[in-house]
Amino acid sequence: MFQEGPGVWMVRGLEHELLAEARTIGGAVRAAIKLVEAHASFDSRHNLRPLAAFRPSPQTYWNAYHSGTPVSLTQLGVSAPPGWNISVAFAHRCPDRQPTHRVA
Repeated sequence: MFQEGPGVWMVRGLEHELLAEARTIGGAVRAAIKLVEAHASFDSRHNLRPLAAFRPSPQTYWNAYHSGTPVSLTQLGVSAPPGWNISVAFAHRCPDRQPTHRVA
């Protein structure tokens, strides 16, 4: 997660490139969880592999996560859905922006 600007927090998935934002850190994490739940539920209802439509995020976001400060969900007042393993880290700076989806 990283701060995009005053009062704008962004959470970006790594294994599946999903993005959520909110005015607070906890709100952004909760929004990301709801987004993943909605897409996974849709995929399950349609006999698709959950989140298969979303490829991994670019390396710059993985680097930001690994060099960031880990934050527990408890600190954010967020509960993970049963059976989910969610790790959150605060990026010390906004990752470099790269186009993520190109059309050839």
